[in-house]
Amino acid sequence: MSGVTQFGSRRVLPLAAVVLACLGLIGATTGEKSDRLPEGCRGLGQCCQGKNNTCRGTGSRMNDANSSVCFCDSACVHIGDCCSDHKEVCESVDCVLADDWDAWGECSSRCGPGIKQRERKILQKALNGGKECGPTVEKIACDRTSCKVARAPEGYEELKETGKIIPAVFGSWRSSKVYNPYEDIRKNLFEHYETKSEDSSRPAYCMKFELTEVRGSCHRVTDLWSNDLRKGSTACVECQSMAMKKQLGNRCKGHGVYLKETRWSAVTVPGCHGKWTLQTRPENCQCDPAHKLSFVLV
Repeated sequence: MSGVTQFGSRRVLPLAAVVLACLGLIGATTGEKSDRLPEGCRGLGQCCQGKNNTCRGTGSRMNDANSSVCFCDSACVHIGDCCSDHKEVCESVDCVLADDWDAWGECSSRCGPGIKQRERKILQKALNGGKECGPTVEKIACDRTSCKVARAPEGYEELKETGKIIPAVFGSWRSSKVYNPYEDIRKNLFEHYETKSEDSSRPAYCMKFELTEVRGSCHRVTDLWSNDLRKGSTACVECQSMAMKKQLGNRCKGHGVYLKETRWSAVTVPGCHGKWTLQTRPENCQCDPAHKLSFVLV
């Protein structure tokens, strides 16, 4: 190639030649002898590992008696441009591996197929073109079939639930002698609890929720109770004893998780639902049925 000085499979580009010339080393690039380079590897006084084009001296090569520049790195053994005294000065050392492998490591998968591996130590690295190390890592397939399902964090089930609400006034039949539970939607709710109640011994409790999302369907009819549900407002929500589920730990379904956002739905208003955040922890109390934003869970 024009403009490139080549030693075996090593190349020095024109720019490098200019730099070498400025340093007074152009003789090493052009093949002319230079008193500035040491004689062979012995004169260089070092043996370099890998391929290092600066690790060179003057003198003939092992495979070319007419060359004036030779190398003392370990790559010269494979390239064929070692100084004639390379074998003597830079004696090759083969890699030495430990006879025993370390124990197999853990399977990479907690559940199902994976990989595990073991290693063996290198006692001596290869030097000066010596025999390189063989494999130092072995891998085999592994399979964990006895998978254990991690326990869900606290409140995980409650986060998935939807709190179904009706106005608290609909629940006043508990203490009102005038209220007739056998009317409209309240009749269905009363009969539902009357036949399926698990008679929880836990007293009623209530919580405060901040409404963070309210669908527009809640405001389509102005005289419906759902029209009072507005984003940013605070609602009192009560869990009455006959709405509590024994399988849920004597609580109402959808009673929320403290400071977490969950979902709610207005039972008697189609399409009216949204999200809310529980602002207070459950406590033994009742929501004032006279308040527009007082509800009971069903």
